[in-house]
Amino acid sequence: MKYDITKTITKGAQRTLYALSGAMFLLLEKNDFEGITVNEICTFTNYPRATFSNYFDDKYDLLNYCWYRLEQRIELDDYTGIAPEERIYVFFDRIYDLLDSEITAVQKILEKNTESGYMFNSFRIYLGRRMVEIFRGCISSNNYSIPKEIVADHYCNTLLLILKWAFRKDLSYSKTQAHKYLYYLLRS
Repeated sequence: MKYDITKTITKGAQRTLYALSGAMFLLLEKNDFEGITVNEICTFTNYPRATFSNYFDDKYDLLNYCWYRLEQRIELDDYTGIAPEERIYVFFDRIYDLLDSEITAVQKILEKNTESGYMFNSFRIYLGRRMVEIFRGCISSNNYSIPKEIVADHYCNTLLLILKWAFRKDLSYSKTQAHKYLYYLLRS
């Protein structure tokens, strides 16, 4: 990303970043990620391509920013006060609640974007990277006889599996059911 989000963001930059990432999410409801172009994003937001280029290298860069925005909404960084063995369940609850609050959009995005497509793989990689970072700082992760990265990958894939099935239009499990399935798969 060209724009440094670690610095204080101006109101104008905040508005632009919000508009571009919001447009990406809205366009994902209508098309698969592969079919979306930078020109389409710019037309949708009424921003010139030069403005887009001031913030992002390409649509892939924008998609990574979209994952960052979701991470901020679910407060993924706020885990220090949570018992290590409960973190995965707290994260699951936060992600579930966010997706549930946007259920119509989520189901449209799931209809348009396949699990083997770039969007899902990008999300899986982003979430996996964050989980590895969290596991590195987790004292109880030293209890595993296998590398933390493998445990984090397992947890990430299990979490995504349950979320995928919980939000399918034809199945949609309740949060309680999804929580039980997650617990069963991680504790068995």
